[in-house]
Amino acid sequence: MNSEKAKIHNSRYKMQDNRASCIMHHASVFAHSPIYPFTNKNGFTLIELIIATTIILIVSLGFFGWASTIIQTNLSIERNNTAYAMLMDVAEKLQRMYDNSLIQPRSGSSRCVGYAGSGTLMGCDTDAIRPVTCSGTPQINLVSTAGTNLTLLTNPRLDSTTPYLYDNNACANTTWDTDACRTSSTITTAANSAIDHPNATTATYDSINPIRSIKNTTYYAVWSVTYMPCGTTSTDRRKIFITVYWIDPEPTDADLTALPGRIGAGTATVKSVSIVVDKAIGTES
Repeated sequence: MNSEKAKIHNSRYKMQDNRASCIMHHASVFAHSPIYPFTNKNGFTLIELIIATTIILIVSLGFFGWASTIIQTNLSIERNNTAYAMLMDVAEKLQRMYDNSLIQPRSGSSRCVGYAGSGTLMGCDTDAIRPVTCSGTPQINLVSTAGTNLTLLTNPRLDSTTPYLYDNNACANTTWDTDACRTSSTITTAANSAIDHPNATTATYDSINPIRSIKNTTYYAVWSVTYMPCGTTSTDRRKIFITVYWIDPEPTDADLTALPGRIGAGTATVKSVSIVVDKAIGTES
């Protein structure tokens, strides 16, 4: 009797062992099955790698696009600040000068401006483009439509895509008072006949330095001198129109053969800042 009970007991243990072995076998097969990827010890699948790479690329493109925009914006702000600092320096030097050729109109180009009834500073004369004499009344709008921060009297490319003053890539990290910079530069008076200065590549302008190369960007200063008011014969009261401009991107042309074409096509842009200051002769200005 006892031996039969022992046989039954042993049989039950064998059945339980067989069941446990079967369960463990099925669990092992399931774990290594392709439908159970979470315990796949062979690494990522190709699809997973493609998806991950795509996500990284999308995020990276967005980041680099944002970074590029920030860099360009900061560069633009820096150039504007540099041009404005040069503009104020030129204006201050001209205002402090005693009467000389630098604060007089170019020979044969005397013109006047005055305030219209609206309080707007306007050119005298009936010329439809720009004031050319001191006759008439204030009636010519001096704001140039060819670009922001420009006036008809100092727009460096009012009548041409060729800029009024260009250094022919000879002024890298130098200024006008460097002989190589000054003597290699080109003045195109046909670009705007109303611009009075500079009108020659001479040392006369060394104290002003109308060309300055700063951090791989070349800045150019041009200015025009007018008398006030309309109809006057006096030269004591003057308005000096000053513009500082640069070309973006910075050209490397050694002459003006190709640059005007790029400016005309819009692949190169003339950017500028301008100011109008008063100058009185014989009294404190």
